[in-house]
Amino acid sequence: MRGLLTFLIILAVVFFAVGETRGWYLGVPTQTPVFVYKKDHAADTSRRTVTRTDMPVTFRGEVRRGSVSLQVRYQRPSSFQTGQGAGAEQVVFEQTWHQGQRIAFDRLFERGGGVYTVTVTYRDATGLFRLEMPNGVDL
Repeated sequence: MRGLLTFLIILAVVFFAVGETRGWYLGVPTQTPVFVYKKDHAADTSRRTVTRTDMPVTFRGEVRRGSVSLQVRYQRPSSFQTGQGAGAEQVVFEQTWHQGQRIAFDRLFERGGGVYTVTVTYRDATGLFRLEMPNGVDL
């Protein structure tokens, strides 16, 4: 029992020391909640729609420190059937939340079939966040 307690104390000291000097970014967007502690980081998540012409995006959390930005981009892919090249990537949404604000973003983007890229940028941010988008089976 004493060994377990010593291990937990050492783990807590390491967690605190690393968190205060470099910050923490733990999680995988769209798969797990993302825990951010005093960290600058940008996370990109892309989905290509094939059978559907829209993309639902849900982003939730509370900014306890710093700021969090959400940007959604859309690009029409190239088509070998029509010989049409890919379209230019367009920013279709952008918003920033600051310390103390609660994020409850839920929106359906209807730009047609193509590649939707969501970028979440954390600037000296702390909080627990969740990004949800459909998986490959639903696209």
